[in-house]
Amino acid sequence: MAIFQGNIQEFHHFIGPKIRNAINTWTRKHRKEKKGICEFCGKVSELQSAHVHGRDRRTIIEVILAKYTDSMGHISCTIKEAEAEILEAHEPIEKTFKFICHPCHVKYDANDKPQVQKKGMNNSKPSADPEFPKIHKIELWAKRSHQINHKIIKAFLKLENIGEVTFPRLKEYCMQELGIDKFEGHFVSLKTDAGNSHGTIFYEDNGHVKLWNRVRSEINKHFDDDCIL
Repeated sequence: MAIFQGNIQEFHHFIGPKIRNAINTWTRKHRKEKKGICEFCGKVSELQSAHVHGRDRRTIIEVILAKYTDSMGHISCTIKEAEAEILEAHEPIEKTFKFICHPCHVKYDANDKPQVQKKGMNNSKPSADPEFPKIHKIELWAKRSHQINHKIIKAFLKLENIGEVTFPRLKEYCMQELGIDKFEGHFVSLKTDAGNSHGTIFYEDNGHVKLWNRVRSEINKHFDDDCIL
């Protein structure tokens, strides 16, 4: 079997198109079942498979590849097996894709971050939050200071008190100061609800690491004020 060896950027560049084509072929049957009716506007048109926000292709790929990634960010995996796992992680179909027309697809992607932040702002029931289904875990992490998720969140809050938090800065602190091995894999798992990931906690914007507004309110509720590790 063919083996891939490289970093995550190289995987997206060389293997990503193959994965994208496989997903498009895989979802074709489900698009046809919709008989051309857009799930958003209800108009009949040629449908496209739009990833649900928080379960995009790149994020799912990174979640799956985390277990094949060493502490230096080097990936080694069998391409066929990784592809099968990535496709499997897209199930169930209805929770991963919206089958919509091109204009609705463009609008949906354009409103990605604002929609998630706005919808989550006033939700008082974390466990029933459709945008952040795993947000209830934050309360547990807050009580378990030995867990890596707890340490990463506290590290972020500490660095944020000093200034803008970049990914390299957070990674360096967590690995060198806290001794967190395979940081990249843990961090990827804190950016999505896909599969067995920990949940959508962080997102990256122009090189900066940020908390979703809905998540921040939950962290402020359960984590103490002392963000110094």
